[in-house]
Amino acid sequence: MLKTNYDVLVRNGKERFVVIPEKDYKALREQLEDESDFRAIEESKRQNAGKPLIPHEQVMRELGLIPRKAKRKSKS
Repeated sequence: MLKTNYDVLVRNGKERFVVIPEKDYKALREQLEDESDFRAIEESKRQNAGKPLIPHEQVMRELGLIPRKAKRKSKS
């Protein structure tokens, strides 16, 4: 957990806003995004449990990240 210094702004006797350093804000935001990504991955794994898997190489080929193997010409 990120520890940060912060200031609380009070308006009309009630705490209304919290001010934190920008670097802490960025770290908190990144941490929240990481948590969101983790939850999405876990949910996807739960939904796809027991379904057939696609080999990594096939996915990379389909996304165009590795070239398809060239077809060999047969000798006549």
